[in-house]
Amino acid sequence: MKNPVVIEPCFDYGPATVRAAVRRLLLPLGGMEAFAGSGRTIFLKPNLLTRAAPEKAITTHPALVRAVAEEVLETGARVVIGDSPGAALPHSTRTLERLYRACGLEEVARDLGAELLLSTGHRLVPIPGGRGVKQIEILDRALEVDAVINLPKFKTHGLTRLTGAVKNLFGLVPGLLKPVYHARLEEVGRFASMLVDIAETFPPALTVVDAVTAMEGEGPSGGRPRAVGLLVGGTDVHLLDYVLAEIMGIDPFTVPTLADARGRGLLPEAPAPETAGIPLEEARQVGMEVPDTAIRAFPPFLTFLYPVARRFFSTNPRITADCRGCGRCAEACPVQAITMAGGRARIDYGKCIRCYCCHETCSEARAIRLAKPFLQRFLA
Repeated sequence: MKNPVVIEPCFDYGPATVRAAVRRLLLPLGGMEAFAGSGRTIFLKPNLLTRAAPEKAITTHPALVRAVAEEVLETGARVVIGDSPGAALPHSTRTLERLYRACGLEEVARDLGAELLLSTGHRLVPIPGGRGVKQIEILDRALEVDAVINLPKFKTHGLTRLTGAVKNLFGLVPGLLKPVYHARLEEVGRFASMLVDIAETFPPALTVVDAVTAMEGEGPSGGRPRAVGLLVGGTDVHLLDYVLAEIMGIDPFTVPTLADARGRGLLPEAPAPETAGIPLEEARQVGMEVPDTAIRAFPPFLTFLYPVARRFFSTNPRITADCRGCGRCAEACPVQAITMAGGRARIDYGKCIRCYCCHETCSEARAIRLAKPFLQRFLA
């Protein structure tokens, strides 16, 4: 197989189980020696959206990071582990230290002698031919290494339906700069195009997706853990996300990033990805709950209709009685549509752009819910 997507069973996070599954996954791809080797420095990029215990299925499980790091170290390469958290948290050394500790990666790095990214430097990098953006801020350390290995968490997502290989690379943009791009690229098609720009300009050498325990429902942070029992890997992020959408049980081209990739010719109209490991049919999930919150990308000549569609057809974030007034949603909002009053958050829906950054970064699992408006329910 020239460029397979590998689907391997992995039913729990026991160290031996995960290590064996990673090794099986790597075999059809040429082994870790195809991506790392003596004298090289490899950046492992997990999904560390927020400070969350691994069992909540919000972040990449440390057992997978450990197993991949061990494989890299065996080739004689050095390992750097790093990410930038979600939009409500500043990209500071203190934030990163607390993030790695909560997500179980401080222990992984200490045990293996790996470097944790604690520096906060970033630089503005041009994106030649970019369709969503022409330049973007990227973490310095990710630009200094020999290769990036992408370690996403398999989750649903309120804006992009699926967060997988491509969406995880948005973490290369420092934390509080993320809302800037949500505000600038309000229409979901433009935002997805920016994500594809990042993936094409800074392609990871390898992606291994943590789908042992996934998240369904109101992902990427407010959903429910779901046992899927898989690791999924490959070198083509778009093919990999296509297979993840198939596993999730949705039309892949309702995922905005996949629709954009197809429009650029990065995916054929009817992909038939080669898979190794277990057959795709065996991996497909039945009844996985996926949000249908994103407004589909508009053709350029119809973008003037987007504000109307956003207001009447898109899912709205709603503050519930569980709100404890922490203010993280207000900090994350890219258009200052959220204020704090009487110890609770308040949303100005006239300003709200339905990017769901508030929902993504809410520190209470049920304090912000996603509610479909009447017309969306009526036409569903």
